[in-house]
Amino acid sequence: MKALISTFVLLLTIFSTPLWAADSISAEQLKQEMASNKGPIVIDVRDEDEYLAGHIPGAIMVPAKNIEHHLDMLEQYKKDEIVLYCVSGRRASAAATALENAGFKKVRLLEGNYPAWQAVQ
Repeated sequence: MKALISTFVLLLTIFSTPLWAADSISAEQLKQEMASNKGPIVIDVRDEDEYLAGHIPGAIMVPAKNIEHHLDMLEQYKKDEIVLYCVSGRRASAAATALENAGFKKVRLLEGNYPAWQAVQ
């Protein structure tokens, strides 16, 4: 019975984690990379009111719900490291999938999203 439960838990874990999930980066690591010469392109996928209430310095605002409409503008960053964030990760994950489907190869998600960034400031 234990083996059956263990197998079930393992399968559940494997199949509930998307194979295409973007890599992640911690807020502290992002802060260090941004301080270097060529940090990543940071994209805030929250709505405009959330962005205006506070955002990571230098972040580009592209709401997740409109990201497909901004692919032409984002094309210039296709070969760059890109870090996406929102509040909980749901919108950032959806935006990462859209970018990866459009051929962006270096897309990462901010671990803990904007609240994690605020915590390291």
